[in-house]
Amino acid sequence: MIYKSAKAYAANEVLTGVHGSDPGQLIILVYERVFDHLKLAKQALENGDYGIEPFTKAHDLIQQGLLACLDYEGGGEVALSLGAVYEWVLREMLSARLTKSPEKIQAILDILTPLYEAWLALSPKEMINHLSADASMADGKTERRVANS
Repeated sequence: MIYKSAKAYAANEVLTGVHGSDPGQLIILVYERVFDHLKLAKQALENGDYGIEPFTKAHDLIQQGLLACLDYEGGGEVALSLGAVYEWVLREMLSARLTKSPEKIQAILDILTPLYEAWLALSPKEMINHLSADASMADGKTERRVANS
């Protein structure tokens, strides 16, 4: 039974793309999931809903996947600046929920997009060949394609 669990875990690890990923690749994946959840939250607000689940997931990803992983000692001013941006994003998400403002969510997407693009630019060429992103966030839509290998 333990063998089946280990085998299932290993298969899941391969499917998620986490196994063997470098930290930059993981950050890119976190950003992409944040975008997915923020877009769902924005749609929920536009439809008059609260969007509790996508807001919660985006918040957790930013809090635990981006903010908590910053190395303030080694990262210096860059880490401090990113921390300030992530803290602002968390505050704006709360404000957007309270005021039911999809425009605030779009502002968050507009701020995070250049950071995401910078991480893409810093990623190894193999990653860029594997994952191509069209971050045309001006209208709130992000599309990603997995390259056929």
